[in-house]
Amino acid sequence: MSETRGFSLIELLTTLTIMGIVLAIALPSFGHFRDSMSLKRANAQVLQDVRRARQLAITRRAPVVVRFGTPPTTTNITSYTIHVDTNSDRLVQSSETVTMHNLPSSTRLSSVNLSPVDSLTFDFSGLLLTGTGGRIVIANRLDLRDTLLVSAAGVCFEP
Repeated sequence: MSETRGFSLIELLTTLTIMGIVLAIALPSFGHFRDSMSLKRANAQVLQDVRRARQLAITRRAPVVVRFGTPPTTTNITSYTIHVDTNSDRLVQSSETVTMHNLPSSTRLSSVNLSPVDSLTFDFSGLLLTGTGGRIVIANRLDLRDTLLVSAAGVCFEP
């Protein structure tokens, strides 16, 4: 008497069908999770970079400018620059450090409401040189939003 091992074709097709159904149910949830995580990553990146710019102004004893987008654009921004303005002339010189930062894919700054309009300038004490701070709203492709606030003292935080 021989014993056969393995699965029949019907058992294999049933298993594959069930796995397909489970995958079809789980895939949209994974996409939503991925978009949610990219929004959190973008929020953390902007928060960290604004805090880093403030710290750079203190340690380098020079103004540091964080400029969002290309003026006068204040919506749907996907990149920003950090400029250490060593000679305080508010112009980028070849000898000065300027770094460009891109937001994670599928995220953007949906609105930047700052005073002045599109940038934060920290002085050597870490305070805002001009303006009163404002609000930065980050969004993902599903239009889920997260907000960062910048105080007049130059402190960036989540509400």
